[in-house]
Amino acid sequence: MNPEKIAQKFVTWGVFLIPFIPIIVAYSFFFPFITGKNFAFRIIVELLFGGWLILILYNRSYRPRFSWLLGSIIAFVGIIAVADIFGENPLKSIWSNFERMEGLVTLVHLLLYFIVAGTVLNTEKLWNRFLNTSVGVSVFLGFFGLLQLAGFLKINQSNVRLDATFGNATYLAIYMLFSVFITAFLLLRWSGKSTVKWVYGAIIFLQIFIIYYTATRGSILGLLGGILLSALLIVIFEKREKILRKVSLGIIVAVLIIGGGFFLIKDSQFVKNSEVLARFSSISISENTVNARFLVWNTAIKGIKERPILGWGQENFNFVFNKYYDPRMYAQEQWFDRVHNVVFDWLIAGGVLGFVAYASMFFMTLLYLWRKRNTYFSVSEKSVITGLLAGYTFHNLFVFDNIMSYILFFTIMAFVYWSYKESTKEIYMDNMEDNRDVGIISRIYAPIIIILVLFSVYMVNGKGILAASSLLDAISIPAGSPAQIGLFEKALSYNSFGNQEIREQLTQIATRVAGSNIGAEVKQQYFSLAGSEMQKQVSGINNDARTQIFIGTLFDAFGQYGKAQQYVERANELSPNKPAILFQLGLNTLNRGDKEGALNIFKRAYELAPKYSQAQIFYALGAIYTNNEKLLEKILVPVYGSVIVDNNRLLQAYFNNKQLDKVLGIWKLRVKKNPNGVQNHLGLAATYLKLNQRDDAVQEIQKAIELDINFKKQGEFLIREIKAGRNP
Repeated sequence: MNPEKIAQKFVTWGVFLIPFIPIIVAYSFFFPFITGKNFAFRIIVELLFGGWLILILYNRSYRPRFSWLLGSIIAFVGIIAVADIFGENPLKSIWSNFERMEGLVTLVHLLLYFIVAGTVLNTEKLWNRFLNTSVGVSVFLGFFGLLQLAGFLKINQSNVRLDATFGNATYLAIYMLFSVFITAFLLLRWSGKSTVKWVYGAIIFLQIFIIYYTATRGSILGLLGGILLSALLIVIFEKREKILRKVSLGIIVAVLIIGGGFFLIKDSQFVKNSEVLARFSSISISENTVNARFLVWNTAIKGIKERPILGWGQENFNFVFNKYYDPRMYAQEQWFDRVHNVVFDWLIAGGVLGFVAYASMFFMTLLYLWRKRNTYFSVSEKSVITGLLAGYTFHNLFVFDNIMSYILFFTIMAFVYWSYKESTKEIYMDNMEDNRDVGIISRIYAPIIIILVLFSVYMVNGKGILAASSLLDAISIPAGSPAQIGLFEKALSYNSFGNQEIREQLTQIATRVAGSNIGAEVKQQYFSLAGSEMQKQVSGINNDARTQIFIGTLFDAFGQYGKAQQYVERANELSPNKPAILFQLGLNTLNRGDKEGALNIFKRAYELAPKYSQAQIFYALGAIYTNNEKLLEKILVPVYGSVIVDNNRLLQAYFNNKQLDKVLGIWKLRVKKNPNGVQNHLGLAATYLKLNQRDDAVQEIQKAIELDINFKKQGEFLIREIKAGRNP
């Protein structure tokens, strides 16, 4: 076969693999819902781009023609590249991590995908097939969601919010939002049998149904807003299709009635009994999620002011979040890595230049869509695409992109890019003489490109895939196994962009191992590996409070309080207003024997967030160890009504401080709460024994025997020992 034809078919049909990416879930990888899709996209794009490079050597008609839309995308990727390189953590900005898999690498792949799709899908027939393929996949995922709703398939994120193969309801919601508008576009464009239009209509109903049961408020409101805008544009600008204008007017009225009706019944029992509607009725400034968004956005503004031009680089919001941490965030995630707002996210990642470049892609897409020269789309079709972009933008005001929303956005831009080029192809006609040498292309250029592409596939993806697989294997087996240590060493040996996540997972397990009954030799192996790896992480980037607290906690867990001190203090220096870090610093200070110093640190944490229950407990902890009874009562009594509070830290503190009367009070409280708990009776018995109240201790052990017959032999032994005057 003609090598040009081979390249053309390879790239053209290869593009049709992209719509199937949402189905991929790599259960053998760490973060299976994220890594599988992203690795697949990167590998497919690299292969397609290599094939496209060969194709344009044979046939220059596939080469991209310049447009300001293409220019805006190139400018965006270029500016973000500069921001990443000069950002806070360039390595992470470029490569991201397993949890997100974004960064500059993903943006470059999206640019390459845009170029390939915008030039290879070069006929209306190909675009119709491509978009219909995407709609077909959305139908499959819609039925997947129905099976989750019916209980036949597991919902991964929660018990009620559908997530299909995304593992995240929000990701499924934005995917379906795109799919609704793409299907509506195809419905409007269809000119054949009316049966097909009914099929499209049924698909739209299914897609909207799934969006509703994702219970993603931003997506649902974005969908309604996008539909409203599309209908409004059709009513205003559509002059030919009178029936369509009437339908659009009806849609506007229906959306307004739905919105107004919901407002009127939002406090009704019907709304409260619905998981989805209840989420909407609870929207208010004071709601935890909404309030957290405002606090995070305010934190982002401080970071933007510090670096307004090029920002901090991608994946670096954590530095801003830690530096300007608002203590009122104590009830939320402690390590935010996203602002959850597309405007602030890109202002943080790329500064004003980066955000303007990002916004320019939307502007240029709309400009080329609505220009008079673009005769490919009707007014109604342009209105639907505009509504899609509006709904997508609104959704992103409250969350952030994922690989599929990126792919679909770049697909729409590629479609508009091609449509304008198609509408004005005479202007862009290339009349240059073709002097290609087919022999040289086949013998030299094509093999070189193939080798480079295969090398790229391995270097960009191979190490990450192997590391993600080994990491999942490591965390899937019980802690304390020598095999687990070997798997962590294997995962780290690939030296991939996932090293930080591997080290953190290792450190968390090692910290738990420290307090277990596993042998000392195995504990030492965990400590040696985790300690050396975290020191590498800290030496690589010394201004990340997260890594500092991880290694400090590790040293604390293994009793090396002096070494832990420098790291925990450094974490506090980098994030001075975070109570969680102050708690660890206070514990470290306490373990080093400085009780007054620990009390002062716990006091600082309490003053930052006096309503935070953990801050109250730690402050009380300091009061116990310093024997400050008045302060203890001042902290606990207004909240709990007593200094006898059922809390393990307080229980241990009272015991260590020989306040056995309070230890006894806590165990009595636990028995009262759960009289059938064997361990509660045994704890109470042990305390009675410490107080030399032997008859009471025997009585509690007898109750434990009554509750658990398997404990009879051991319990009777304990009773004999106690009655004999010994302390077993």
